[in-house]
Amino acid sequence: MAAMAAFTFSSCEDVPEPYTQPTKPDAGGTTEGEPKGTGTAADPFNSIAAINYCKTLEAGVESDKEVYIKGKVVSIKEQFSTNFGNGSFYIADDESSEKFYIFRSLYLGNKKWTASDPELKEGDEVVVCAKVMNYMGNTPETVANKTYLVSLNGKTADGSGSGDITGTAKGDGSEANPFNSVAAQKYTAALASGVVSDKEFYIKGKVQSIKDQFSATYGNGSFYIADDANSTQFYIFRIYYFGGEKWKEGDMTLKEGDEIVVCAKLINYMGNTPETNQGGKLISVNGKTSGEGGGTVTPKPDPNPGEVATGENGGFENWTDSKPTNWKTASTAGNATLSQSEDAHSGKYSVKVGGSASANKRLGYKEITLKAGEYKVKFYVKAVTEKGASVRPGIVPVTDGKVGDYIYGDYVNELKNTEWKLVEQTLTIPADGTYCFVIMNAKKPGGDVLIDDFTVTFGSTAIIK
Repeated sequence: MAAMAAFTFSSCEDVPEPYTQPTKPDAGGTTEGEPKGTGTAADPFNSIAAINYCKTLEAGVESDKEVYIKGKVVSIKEQFSTNFGNGSFYIADDESSEKFYIFRSLYLGNKKWTASDPELKEGDEVVVCAKVMNYMGNTPETVANKTYLVSLNGKTADGSGSGDITGTAKGDGSEANPFNSVAAQKYTAALASGVVSDKEFYIKGKVQSIKDQFSATYGNGSFYIADDANSTQFYIFRIYYFGGEKWKEGDMTLKEGDEIVVCAKLINYMGNTPETNQGGKLISVNGKTSGEGGGTVTPKPDPNPGEVATGENGGFENWTDSKPTNWKTASTAGNATLSQSEDAHSGKYSVKVGGSASANKRLGYKEITLKAGEYKVKFYVKAVTEKGASVRPGIVPVTDGKVGDYIYGDYVNELKNTEWKLVEQTLTIPADGTYCFVIMNAKKPGGDVLIDDFTVTFGSTAIIK
């Protein structure tokens, strides 16, 4: 199974304070100023237009496309120099305009901030590229981990100033000696704005993040690659499957860490976004030149899953009576003490699962009807304290309100409180029935853990998201 951050403005006396409570931006008041822009790279939204656009979205639903937003930094909530390498701030046209919240944005080049990068300061002019949302129906903002700086005071990540490219350029773009991400970035940044290269190039790197997984809807995928986490990433845009064919159900999907080679023409989109031109193709994954043996092959349980229940709130963004919505079991499957945490892998919240040194504790999703077959479970986990923690995903049948035998995957041990760890495992359900997905917080060592971005898929069907 497979596996990506944000910014702020101060205001005049007649504009509401930035927060209604210490951790929540205020979305009240009137929208002061004139909306400008269409949200494209060539014509970015200003803060007013961005707010207006977000208000057209359903509460908590992120936009289906990225938009560009431009403004001056008026206040900074979190600098890029935090442990997570991203920043949160407000932007606006000027002090009299309504401000827009840039939440957990990555730095120039869609990468984490490093100590060699300049800090953000009030008055800086920025352009960001992001998916946006109307959080809780009253807070227009960018989506965490799906936001990055395109330019800072006119400088982009092409090596022309503050956004210097990191890493060593390698390769000549040939089949025998592919570009790495740095070489591809430099070559493409030198192209004229919007001009497609006259030939195809080979590019090699490890998948750092997946923007759009391969799917049957369009038959292509988009992702970022680099030699490692410290190198400038290169954007692989809408690449087709092996042989240039459209991806179809049952074909392999990619995961973070896969080493891939692609072949595509290159384009400096809008003069500020080096990327592959749409229509390239996948050449190899982890050395394999076909769907056999590399990446993750989508299982083929039942192409028409039928009466399989689906659920929401795998990201723990919705809470009712201080409990995460849908994360309460009618049976004893879920027995842990749960609380809301603002230390999130993405979005605003994660769930803290209380631990115990005397007994295993379990986070449990509500009982749902499932068919027999293989289910892919994916989530992020982090210890709360230096004590560490150990978790184990699983599933349990529930009949007449009583649990049966638990079916567990592998233990994930030695969790740290300094980083989020991705967990991906496959659980097999032997027969149709009612089940609970659980995550055991093991009694050894019994420390509290944070869980976020929990998803379950059955073939191509999202069961929990």
